[in-house]
Amino acid sequence: MRSVDVSAGRRGRRARGISAVLARGRAARAGGLLVALLAVAAGSQPAAVPASRPAATAAVPRKDDVPAPDGPGSHGVGYRTVTIVDAGRHRTLATSVWYPTRARLPVPAATEPDDLLGAGAGTGPTADDGPTADDGPTAARYEIAPEVSYPSRVAVANALPVPGRFPLVVFSHGSAGSRVQFASLAEDLASHGYVVAAPDHPGDTMADVAAGPSESLLELASDRPMDVSAVLDWMLCPGRPFAAMVAADQIAVVGFSFGGLTAIASSVGLLRAPADPRVRVSVGISPASQALPAALLARVRIPTLLIAGTADGVTPPGPGADTTFRELTGSPGRAEVVVTGATHNSFGDLCDQVYLTADGRVPAGIRLRMQLGALLTCLPPLADAAASQRVARWYTVAYLERHLRGDTRYDRYLTQSAAAALPLPVAVRSSP
Repeated sequence: MRSVDVSAGRRGRRARGISAVLARGRAARAGGLLVALLAVAAGSQPAAVPASRPAATAAVPRKDDVPAPDGPGSHGVGYRTVTIVDAGRHRTLATSVWYPTRARLPVPAATEPDDLLGAGAGTGPTADDGPTADDGPTAARYEIAPEVSYPSRVAVANALPVPGRFPLVVFSHGSAGSRVQFASLAEDLASHGYVVAAPDHPGDTMADVAAGPSESLLELASDRPMDVSAVLDWMLCPGRPFAAMVAADQIAVVGFSFGGLTAIASSVGLLRAPADPRVRVSVGISPASQALPAALLARVRIPTLLIAGTADGVTPPGPGADTTFRELTGSPGRAEVVVTGATHNSFGDLCDQVYLTADGRVPAGIRLRMQLGALLTCLPPLADAAASQRVARWYTVAYLERHLRGDTRYDRYLTQSAAAALPLPVAVRSSP
């Protein structure tokens, strides 16, 4: 896995790269449209954001404890893409799958923008082909636009999976997002012994929205949970490539923004989407949950974790995660984590991906959305994105280990006192 601590040099390169990309974007559009959009977007953000605090040193675990959950797990990480067809709904779901493997990359993949820009993205094997061995480990590639991708630092493309049964996590991306929006979190989960399947939701990817939305939000709100169920059907179907390594009684849905709404509603159903009783735990990151009625939330009977940021002007925690936490009255072990200074996109990989928009092959709509998002996420005085990702890994891994695998040793990492080991101020609320 990549290092949790980001060096000053890397932060400087990131900041300079983002600033340069944004400057080129402003020049290319003659300023007018971008300035107007920035004014609108900036109006949704707080005037000042508290600065990050220095990282505290985590206590050395006792022999009966487990290591802090934000570090890499003991497994290597495999990756491949599959195509899942839901014939009944005429929907094709391009899906990324991360999984435990013994294979590892021999050296970290290149990370400098000059080494990465312009690299083509591999499509991987077809859905009916099993994971295959290769002459040597090859870094997985994550595509942000056609023919524009970057290599993973840890995931091995098409690696052979580790024998055994592992919990399954379905990840639901945000509106106008993508299946690799939280690739680093998926990698971390796979290293801890999870299989992670992340579909693109047709009609609501960044490419779809850049080309012009074709579905209403109400239609998408129904389609997304049904996409999750279609992915579960495919992953669990005997004879499919991953069926033998998935524990059917240990399934969670993790989602970001609109995907957070999808995750929370997946076990009870929403609009046309029926409840899926196979889902045992849900996690909503920057969840767009204020749209969910209290009566629906009261029906949720599975453990639910909410992660939010105080500087989120898109899904602010007050009407969102805070209210949702109070209304999840039937959710056992529900928890809410609010990170001071984190914005809507702080917990994902935007700040590690935005430099790719300097590639001229990135469509203008995708370039504009990513650059605007980066401007409101990645630069001081906003909370450091690497630190925010670390917090998301800490709580997501600990919560799933505790409530999906049932490992009570992780209770100690879900308390307010444990948050002292994290690089950002964190407020934790929980219920039995």
